[in-house]
This record gives sequence, structure tokens and C-alpha cells, in this order.
Amino acid sequence: MRLSQIAICLFISTLAAFAQGDSGSITGVVTDQDGAIVSGAQIQAKNLKTGTLYKTVSSATGDYTLERLPAGSYELANPVLGLTYRRENVVVQAAQTVRLDIRVVDNSLNTLGEDRAFFAGLASPHATPDGPTPRTPDGKPDLSGVWWEPRVVDLGEATVLPWAAAIMKERAANLGKDGLRARCLPTVTALLGHFGVNRLVQTPALLVILTEADVPGYREIFLDGRGHPKDVDPTWTGHSTGKWEEDTLVVDTIGFNDKSWLSDLPSATPHTEMLHVTSRFRRPNLGHLETEITFDDPGTFTKPAKIKIISDLAQNEDVHEWICNENNQDVEHLVGK
Repeated sequence: MRLSQIAICLFISTLAAFAQGDSGSITGVVTDQDGAIVSGAQIQAKNLKTGTLYKTVSSATGDYTLERLPAGSYELANPVLGLTYRRENVVVQAAQTVRLDIRVVDNSLNTLGEDRAFFAGLASPHATPDGPTPRTPDGKPDLSGVWWEPRVVDLGEATVLPWAAAIMKERAANLGKDGLRARCLPTVTALLGHFGVNRLVQTPALLVILTEADVPGYREIFLDGRGHPKDVDPTWTGHSTGKWEEDTLVVDTIGFNDKSWLSDLPSATPHTEMLHVTSRFRRPNLGHLETEITFDDPGTFTKPAKIKIISDLAQNEDVHEWICNENNQDVEHLVGK
């Protein structure tokens, strides 16, 4: 080997060593509230200065490691429905390994259809066809199609006021026993349902979303240029209007009541009637629908909360009938009382 080649190799090795020495890592074990190992848990660290996400998945033994993290402060979270975890201001220093064991709260019923395997499936990508973004005759991206449940790719940051934090703590402690889904009430404040598939039907004047496993089971987004009603009556799903900003459909939703939970965010976050939701839809290609959702509620948050989700195209799927029985009452025991 020539001296010049040796010098180049030494220079590259020095740069690699410097880069490793300038970064740190976070490692630990993921368990549930009962101390049982949780494998396949998605863990993400968000650099609070740059917003960069670093992701990993816990092993069969529950171990996880996030490597090559630039020195700084991070928010550690598990962006999966059913398992809840979030810790802010985890400080990583250069050439340091932070030991941080994670104990997630299992919000599922852990029964068939509500078990961890079901929730893990919501976070798993589906095989999708390749191809360019389909477009309507007027050149707009066509969002139409049947889409799998959205998976969270960035939980963002949600800092709530003390009253909301107290409610979230209570709901986490009782595993959401008063959850709206158990009472057949609307569970999603955002536009796409998190259980079952969603069908989008786009016309020049209206976008309709049919949701398989939620009530009322549909959402209307008006694209005809109208504004919100001056005296909008508070409802579970609000009033939505949309407009195009180049290839992004921006949907503005107001007029919510304060009865629903922001299940799109961790720990069943409450909200007030001041809630304002902005959804930005993009279809970058044939098989994927990206949505950035901003929850703005000065009565709940210290600043707007934002999450990012992705839905995969559900080929050969359809929206099926879904019936929910109010309060799931046991009729046999009610008779004769």
C-alpha cells in the first residue's frame, strides 16, 4: 500500500473515531407495568433541538439501544397505540451511554382483538404497489382509495396544562376504564380512524372519509371554498373545510365539543371546545398517504401539538359494516330486575 493510501485510511479512521466520540447512546430494557418483557416495542428518540428522530425496536429479550446520538437533550417515546411511554429531557453527552429502562403502560384489554399483537400490527408497514401519484383531471393529487389504519411515525411533543396532566395521569392509572370506545362513542378527533380501514372518496367539491370501526363512520371535508359557520354547534367531529396548497390538501377543523379524548396523542389527552385541528394530506406516490396533524388548543396545551402518520394503500380491501352496542349491556341480567 502506498503512503498516500495509508494516509487516506488513517484520515478516514480518525474522522470515524471523532464522530463516534462526539455522540452517545441510550440503552435499556422494555417491560410492561407488571414487569414482563416487551419485545418488538418501537422506541424513538427525538432531538429537542433539531427535531431529528432516531428509532429502534426492542429485541426478544426486551433490550433496546439507540446509537450515534449527537450530544443533546432528547424526548423518548413509544409511538404505538396500546402501549404508552414518554419521557422528556433525556440528556445524552458525548461518548456517554445512558442507561434508561422503559416501563410502558399497556392500555389494551389484552384480549383477542385488543391484545398487543393487534396494536403491534397497527404500527407495521404493509406491502404496497409502486407507482406515481394518481391525479384528478384538474391535476390535483387524487387521495381516493382504501387505506390501512395510519401508523404513527412521529409523536411530536405535547406539553399540557396542569388540569389536563392530572386527567391524563388518572386515565393512565385506571387503564382508561372510562374510554369512549367501550361506550360506543366517537374515539378519533383526527380525520382518519385508527381501527379498521378508511376509504377516501375525492371530488372537486367534497372529500368524504368512510371509517370502518368508529362512529359516526364518516367525515365530510368541504372543498368548494365555503368557510366555517359563524355559529357552529359543538359536535364530536367538528366542521371541516379544505383547500389545496400545491400538492398538499390542508384541512381545517373546528367546532368540537369537549367530550372526546385526543386518542391520537398519548395517554388519552383531554381537550376543550377551543380545539382547532389542522390536517395536511400528501400522497407522495401510489401506495402511501402522509398526514401531518396539528392540535391547537390553548385551553389544554402550552403550545400546539403535532404528530405525523402514514397510511398504506389497502389493495383488495373494503370498508365493512361495524356495529357497536351502547354500553355493551348484559340483557339477560337486566331482565327481571
